[in-house]
Amino acid sequence: MKSFLAGFFAEARILARARAVGLALVALAAAALFALHAGAGRVASQQAVVAAARAEEAQRLDGLKTSLARLESGATQEEPPPYRDPRNAVFMGAGPAARVAALAPQPLALVAVGQSDLLSAVIRVTSGSKDAFLFADEIENPALLSSGATDLAFIVVHVYPLVILALAFNLLAGEREQGTLVMTLAAARRPGAALAGKLAARLVAPIAIMLLATALGIGLFAGWDALASASFLRLVAVILVYGLFWAALAAAVDGLGQSSAFNALTLIGAWVALALLAPAGINSLAAFVYPAPSRIDMTLAARAAATDADKSRDAMLARYVEEHAGQKPAGAREGTLRRLATQEAAFERVEGVIAAHDAALSRQRALVDRLSFLSPTLLAYGALADVAGAGEARYRDFLDRLSAFHLDWRAFFLTRAKAGQAMTAADYDALPRFAETPAPESAVGSALLGMALPTLLLAFLAWRGFRRVARPEPRGAKRPRPR
Repeated sequence: MKSFLAGFFAEARILARARAVGLALVALAAAALFALHAGAGRVASQQAVVAAARAEEAQRLDGLKTSLARLESGATQEEPPPYRDPRNAVFMGAGPAARVAALAPQPLALVAVGQSDLLSAVIRVTSGSKDAFLFADEIENPALLSSGATDLAFIVVHVYPLVILALAFNLLAGEREQGTLVMTLAAARRPGAALAGKLAARLVAPIAIMLLATALGIGLFAGWDALASASFLRLVAVILVYGLFWAALAAAVDGLGQSSAFNALTLIGAWVALALLAPAGINSLAAFVYPAPSRIDMTLAARAAATDADKSRDAMLARYVEEHAGQKPAGAREGTLRRLATQEAAFERVEGVIAAHDAALSRQRALVDRLSFLSPTLLAYGALADVAGAGEARYRDFLDRLSAFHLDWRAFFLTRAKAGQAMTAADYDALPRFAETPAPESAVGSALLGMALPTLLLAFLAWRGFRRVARPEPRGAKRPRPR
């Protein structure tokens, strides 16, 4: 232990005198704090949108109840048009009485954007087909989406490893090239422990700075209570294990006994392959094996299906008028039934388009999940998104519950419309509500295991390499010349 501590503090003093190391650590901490500050602003914006949507819903429904009361009491003599008549179930369910289905941000939502820039957190559910409300709003500026958001997850999965590699890539190679490795080994009572202490000093600094900056940023921007949550512990575990993976990789490459240039090129190549190429390659492979239309194509197809249903209704109506020339036009009751039939046809067509798209997308996601163990970056990002409540699983659960609520909403209004019942005050009080269930606990165990296993393997390889360097040489054997 004395040799370990001696090596640790000796290396720590060397690092403290290196300005470049200090600047790198300060830049890492500043980037993490900036990302969390930006995330806090994004979360505040989402919370404001949800609050405004709920306030608008309450005001709108109160207005409908007031109009209904005036009509029923005879205070309003003028008959409103059907689309403004609060008694008309067909039109009220299709928009004016729409309920808000919201996905409120989680306490650590500032950590990762995840799926929140692709799917709206507030959706006004109507009795029409899903294309009428699911794709009604522009989520974000496409220019901003193309450049991506700066969040803590981006800093952790891309910037954080670079700082670790920059500090740990040449512990042995650097000392060997400077001619100090032999003296270091000779001065230590236990050379292996001394080298381990020097390596630990280089690895503790970036990992500790990253964890401290994360804790400070979350405490400042999300509240200090968030530090006592289980989600924060999961966040710490992900950052720690992910950092250890890159540290073990750097130590394993350094243990090969090659030059600093070789180590730097090898580790940069590994970072490019694991952090950039592997995620893109896995996503491209999944899209190639299980092709699915893009979100835009799916939206256009859904809207085309609804338009086709409207055209079919118009064609049937024109043919009916042509074949029954001279007869009186259909009454309001028959018109309502025709409108409902058209809505039903559009609903079936749009559901078919969305179901086909979702099925192909599910197969893609399943393949990506299986292959993500080839890239610790994918595992780390997915785990961070889950901790933030912006992961794929939470949004899939939200969409599933939204689909179930949509069916309930349609049944509530269409049953009354088909029966010719007028909406009453009791009906407005009994409007279905979207169940806002608590967010499921994020499961990061598989991601941690997927990162820990290669970390252990690399740590073993690093141990062998460092042990080979620190092993006492047999008597009479020549010590290799420093490269």
